[in-house]
Amino acid sequence: GRPCGARDAMATCEWTRAIVRARAARAERRADDARGGFRAQKVRSRARAGAGKRRARANATVRASENDESGAASNASVRESEPYGENAAKNAAYKASMSDAQLELHRASGRDVTYALKISYDGERYNGFQYQGEDVPTIQRELERALAKLTGIDRERLRLGAAGRTDAGVHARGQVAHFYCEKSLGEDLTRCQKAMNGMLPKDIRVDAFWEPHPLFHSRFHASGKTYHYYVDARATSSPFTRKYAHQVGWRPCDVELLRQAAQLFVGTMDYKGFCNTSRDKSNEDRNTTRTIRRFDVFEDAADDGLIRLEVEGDGFLYRQVRNMVGALLVVASGKHDLAYLRTLIETKDRSRAPMGAPARGLFLHEVFYPTEVLARPRSDDTA
Repeated sequence: GRPCGARDAMATCEWTRAIVRARAARAERRADDARGGFRAQKVRSRARAGAGKRRARANATVRASENDESGAASNASVRESEPYGENAAKNAAYKASMSDAQLELHRASGRDVTYALKISYDGERYNGFQYQGEDVPTIQRELERALAKLTGIDRERLRLGAAGRTDAGVHARGQVAHFYCEKSLGEDLTRCQKAMNGMLPKDIRVDAFWEPHPLFHSRFHASGKTYHYYVDARATSSPFTRKYAHQVGWRPCDVELLRQAAQLFVGTMDYKGFCNTSRDKSNEDRNTTRTIRRFDVFEDAADDGLIRLEVEGDGFLYRQVRNMVGALLVVASGKHDLAYLRTLIETKDRSRAPMGAPARGLFLHEVFYPTEVLARPRSDDTA
């Protein structure tokens, strides 16, 4: 993602304070009656071969395509147990971030009601998600303009944030965002969703609009993401895929070799060699260790004959997915072998790696969250 702005820096401070308070925070209330009867989320199995214990750990993915009666997302996949796997510090920070003390701080700063959006967009016309001023076309700018009309609140008080600040030209099917209001927008949030879509450009859609837990944060509470990357490797590429896939038909692509190469990225390791330095160099000292849970390759006639690469991880570095795909394609084309890719991973030297794949083939597909944060509690404990 892009470096944090001023508003993200404030949220980061709150998150850091939550870590400090972790040991003193109350034990998380686990009984269903104490939780306030969260609106049930649809559950789907995500068992994947070779994923082992990581795949069994708890996460929830926002796949909300409609709103239920409580305003919660109706399609959420659920993973049980610790939401952040073996990351004890983040699990402790999460529990502290959901404490009563944190809720008091939250409301003291004017964030009385929290709302969440699931968004899809065609990123071709935009300079990424993150706001860069009123003269620069971004997804955030368009969302804030529509929300300002809907709520009467300016962007500084809305404090809109997103799970992933996608780069220029990158698309999304499952982007998740949150914002704050000083009063309720009412119970029928489908009307808000329709109003938003009536004001937004046609290449941005709000697929769900709901009220999550009041402490929900789309970025800090995300426990994982899935990106899809599309490749058109046919000798004669389709003119209809040129805007949403990387066309590589000029060089044959060995799909089985592509699958083998993709598995080299799976696991917990340092991906520094596949991370670009941001323009302001603010990410130079960032921890570059991440966990890739799976990296699968599919040939699907339903995708207009495209090759679809699906990568799921606990988080991604700046341009990491596109850089990994670029390295995979030079191996699948026969220009380099698997040993070359292993060397790139081991040396962690970005200057030795090939150019990243273009933005047009990349889609943010899903974002995962702990179940608790996805819906508003029914009890009056947080009222």
